[in-house]
Amino acid sequence: MKYVKILVAILGVALIAVQFLRPAKNRAQPAPGSGIESAFPVPGHVMQIFRRSCFDCHSDSTVYPWYAEIQPLGWWLSSHIEDGKRHLDFDRFASYRPVRQYGKFKDIVEQLQQDEMPLGSYLFIHRYARLATDEKEEVIHWSGAMIDSMRTRFTIDSLAGKRPDALPGR
Repeated sequence: MKYVKILVAILGVALIAVQFLRPAKNRAQPAPGSGIESAFPVPGHVMQIFRRSCFDCHSDSTVYPWYAEIQPLGWWLSSHIEDGKRHLDFDRFASYRPVRQYGKFKDIVEQLQQDEMPLGSYLFIHRYARLATDEKEEVIHWSGAMIDSMRTRFTIDSLAGKRPDALPGR
């Protein structure tokens, strides 16, 4: 019993100590002209969907819930945000190479069609971020239109990430 009390005391002190080790907040100032709306015509309603359901993890505009101040939850959230921005960052979308932009539009369509975004763990707390079927369809339709517009502006080889001289038979 004595060892249990010592263990509980050590864990308590450790839990208090980690409260002083906080991750940096995701509040960078995006470079002007680097957001998705700088490179592509994003309708207002689609941008509202992105802001409500995507920006917390895929931009520099994270709105932190109260529990982000409690460690290790804050570290866990920070890790999710870093991972989300590594995959897709709406605030840096215009700075991506066209092949990456094209791939991200395809990813958006696929993720929404397979109900993989927003994450279930995010929706558990942020119920307002859940997308209605018509909202998903709007974003999928818009992303599809952006894919089509990129196909008319760029060669399919460049959008596939292949140099024409590196293709078989050339």
